[in-house]
Amino acid sequence: MSHDLRTPLTAIVTAGEMLSSPGIGESERAELASAVSAEAERMSNLVDKLLDLSRLHAGAAVPRRDWCSIEELLDVALDKLPGGRGGFVLSVERGMPLIRADAIQIERALANMLENAARFSGGYPVSVRARSVGRRLMIRIVDRGPGLPREELERVFEAFYRGRDGRGTHTGSGLGLAIARGFIEANGGRVWAESLPGQGSTFAVELPLDDQVGTPPGPRRPDERLGAR
Repeated sequence: MSHDLRTPLTAIVTAGEMLSSPGIGESERAELASAVSAEAERMSNLVDKLLDLSRLHAGAAVPRRDWCSIEELLDVALDKLPGGRGGFVLSVERGMPLIRADAIQIERALANMLENAARFSGGYPVSVRARSVGRRLMIRIVDRGPGLPREELERVFEAFYRGRDGRGTHTGSGLGLAIARGFIEANGGRVWAESLPGQGSTFAVELPLDDQVGTPPGPRRPDERLGAR
């Protein structure tokens, strides 16, 4: 986390110092200003994730439930991604019933999962499908990345655990999927991963379609890993 926070901070400081130089042209000045904005947004997103994680560990992420549309939540989550919705193929069953959940928590959980899928999909489109199954709402996010070995299907939901992309490089902050599971479980749902190495991964979400939702998790011990079962 220290490295992840210092990297954008260093870029901002460096760009700020260069902006004060009288010898740079307007095009270079605009490029530096854009870099400051992008790195500041990157740091802000990381701080938001750290705050979300701390709330979940403290048992302070109690859902404020209201009726909401999963299609609207997916639209908001896609629009907030750094690269937009260009790399996603969205399919939502017609006439989907509303869910009673904390819209902000579910939207953040979905955004984290979509961002993760895009990171590992190797440039291929990510498929997002939502449908109702009995009294449950099912969302499946399917990428075409390197896939996950069996022993990592649960570990990817542990806080600070980073997966490897197709080049074997560790990517991401290691927070997104842990936060996603925490928020989804707080709203009475569950989330899990399915994968065959070399054939991509599927992240599945189930949420209740009635009022019988689960109990929000209580405070966790400092040594208890978020996402561990």
